[in-house]
Amino acid sequence: MKTTLFAITAALVASSAFANGSHSGSHDSFGQPGRAADVTRTIQVRTLDTMKFEFQPAVGTIKKGETIRFVVNNPGQLTHEFAIGDTASQQAHAEMMRKMPGMQHEADATTVSLAPGASKTLIWKFDKAVNGGIVLACHIAGHYEAGMHTRISLN
Repeated sequence: MKTTLFAITAALVASSAFANGSHSGSHDSFGQPGRAADVTRTIQVRTLDTMKFEFQPAVGTIKKGETIRFVVNNPGQLTHEFAIGDTASQQAHAEMMRKMPGMQHEADATTVSLAPGASKTLIWKFDKAVNGGIVLACHIAGHYEAGMHTRISLN
């Protein structure tokens, strides 16, 4: 009985941590949530059912210290997400999504989940040095593997 109760409690604690965006690893290793007043540019992002992102204008290179507003729109029929991270945090996010495919991201400043027809805004300040660049990705089951990710250089 105690073992079962412990297992259930541990699962609930882990589930609430994941649901609150507490991924393994530190999300702030590549920046922090930005403020609207500090936005230096806005990029429109469309999540496409062809497993691609469409950026308008193109993201190009991100400058260290830049604050970008990503206005993300899902015009398709499938649920998508838009996650900002470095390579390590994206790998951790992918692993978590494999374990918990229905995971929600309401409290995660690095990720927005979008139902078909939805639009959301994510503002991020890229104020830290990053090894390997920034990765923009969708970790809905099979989407990343189908090519729904983009690597961006950070200067």
